[in-house]
Amino acid sequence: MSDQVYKDLGAKLEVSASKWKSVDLKGAFSTQDIGTARLVFPLSKERGDLTLDTVEAHIYLSGDGLKSESRADIDTSNNIVTYVLSDEEIKHAGTIVAELYLNYENGQKLSAHKFQFKIDRALKDQDIEITESVYNVTIDDLIATYTDKFEQLMSELSRQQTKYSDLQVELVSSSFEKLRMGQAVKILCYGDSLTYGYDIYSADKRPADSITTSNGTKHIRERASTTYPEALESAVKQVYPNVSVQNWGYSGDTVLTSYSHWNGVNPNAEITLMMLGHNDSKSATESMHDFIAGYKKIIERALDWGSAIILLTPPKQKNGADFTVDTYSQAVMQLAKEYHAPLIDMAELTAGISADCYSDSVHFNGKGCDYIGKKLASIFINKSILNMNKVKDHDSLTVTRENSGIQFNENCSYSTSEYFPTEDSVELGKGNALVLKTGGKVYFSFYSQEDNLLFLPSIYAGSKTLNLKMEVNFSAEPANTAITYAFNTTNARAMNKPLKTATFTTTDLNWFSASALYIDGRINASKLLYAPRKGYYTVSIENLDTYGINLFGLEFRNARTALFDNNTLYTLGTFTGDILTLSAGNYEMYSKNALNMPFTEDGLAILEIYVGGSNRKLFKVTNITTKASYEGVYNPAASSSITWKELASVAWTNAQIIASKN
Repeated sequence: MSDQVYKDLGAKLEVSASKWKSVDLKGAFSTQDIGTARLVFPLSKERGDLTLDTVEAHIYLSGDGLKSESRADIDTSNNIVTYVLSDEEIKHAGTIVAELYLNYENGQKLSAHKFQFKIDRALKDQDIEITESVYNVTIDDLIATYTDKFEQLMSELSRQQTKYSDLQVELVSSSFEKLRMGQAVKILCYGDSLTYGYDIYSADKRPADSITTSNGTKHIRERASTTYPEALESAVKQVYPNVSVQNWGYSGDTVLTSYSHWNGVNPNAEITLMMLGHNDSKSATESMHDFIAGYKKIIERALDWGSAIILLTPPKQKNGADFTVDTYSQAVMQLAKEYHAPLIDMAELTAGISADCYSDSVHFNGKGCDYIGKKLASIFINKSILNMNKVKDHDSLTVTRENSGIQFNENCSYSTSEYFPTEDSVELGKGNALVLKTGGKVYFSFYSQEDNLLFLPSIYAGSKTLNLKMEVNFSAEPANTAITYAFNTTNARAMNKPLKTATFTTTDLNWFSASALYIDGRINASKLLYAPRKGYYTVSIENLDTYGINLFGLEFRNARTALFDNNTLYTLGTFTGDILTLSAGNYEMYSKNALNMPFTEDGLAILEIYVGGSNRKLFKVTNITTKASYEGVYNPAASSSITWKELASVAWTNAQIIASKN
């Protein structure tokens, strides 16, 4: 034995080949016991002599970050085994679990023992800065030191989070850029049974999906006749043919079980829609901490794979009574903020969906999945989900692509004219229109900020013929109206759902010279299309006629106002002023040589005024006394007065009256 001073821990060990021995060593080493931490084990034997001349001792140590195997020294004269911990081993603070094996040189085991001991972390190894001596460190110094360490840790966490949020911003922007350029884009739908399309009750259900998860797990449950990813793909492909949608949903998954089902294989998607949380809210073993940590792991894996994320909260359930999932929806909303990810409130998106869209109290059938997928399509067809057009009563979307984000096919082109009642942003003094030739089709996608909002296309058909088809959400099943009585009916079920599509023909033309379509309360209400609930919508307008039409835009009106309050008549009494000073509306007046009227004699008149862009105005006047009617156009860029055209002369009107009497 040397004269080196050691700090010893140990215990007497009884040598036996028949069983393991386990002991706890009393006391503890310190991480500063470098070169002096020694394990000492005196050996004894219950019967017979103990001869260690041909015996080897091996020690195995295991702890937090520590795995080591070493030879120990044997003092054969005193039957003592000793082992000095290496400089590397002593650095591992915590509980150390160890095993000591005594073997003969030929490999035969003599004895085996288990033991454990502790290594305490010294103050010096806790990064506490000591100036002169430990006794000179005040409590304020310690607080300041640990505050700095905490701030460094938080800064590191912030940098890590910024890494992913910055990556998300880049990926979501580049993905929508590829989409707009018509390049191949893959959308991945990631989730549980609601994404997979679980449906075991509907008559049109399909067998389980034969495509396994990326780790080889097989699907075992039947699915709906269509899934929401399939409906999403069918809708978006109408505008962007190079888009594909892949389904990564698995029935019963939580954020914890989902990760392993799809781990290891990069799907190479540009965008991932994530919808998890329903099963997590029902799990008795999973905490909110587990949910958030697990979701972050999935999110960051997708971002590392190069896919932008869009988060979806769990949708509304059929029973309408379960509120537990809402808490998990709130967590998803906070995660969206943290990662700068777009968020879709699925409870809002599925609000008003009818009971026949469900296969049970939670899951959707084919009709319900079709509704969800086609509603979600609007977020890809508009400018971008981060810059969605939001509309309400009296708003409008023009055909200026940069403003409205409209998409259209090759049978559409832009045109300008001084007679177009739209903005002159393209050419000064001329309005802008989108010409829809035969087969021309345009898509408006937007977010309605109101319930019961009418969609009002503004078009002009120079041919005076019309065959115009409008479609909402690719003809998906519409939701129920939010407030039935907004339609002024005493029958609560009279207008429970809006139309999916409507076709306007020549008989629906109703603006002045029967060449334009301006839908309001005077048109057949059975053809009106509207948003029954606030949320995402796509409205397509397609020209089925053999002649082209000019589309000026899509306008929006509150349903009740447009249907029942739009025809208010303003009675002016005797009017001697300039009709150019009147705002849009319907007027009844006794004209006393009023300025800019198409007739000079005094008489009772009905006047309709419509206002367009750049102070343009359109007029229709009927002289009730003579029955003559006129159409007028005021374009300040071309003239300072109204250009009138007589629609029905006095002579013609009298001839019609005589003919009707005969």
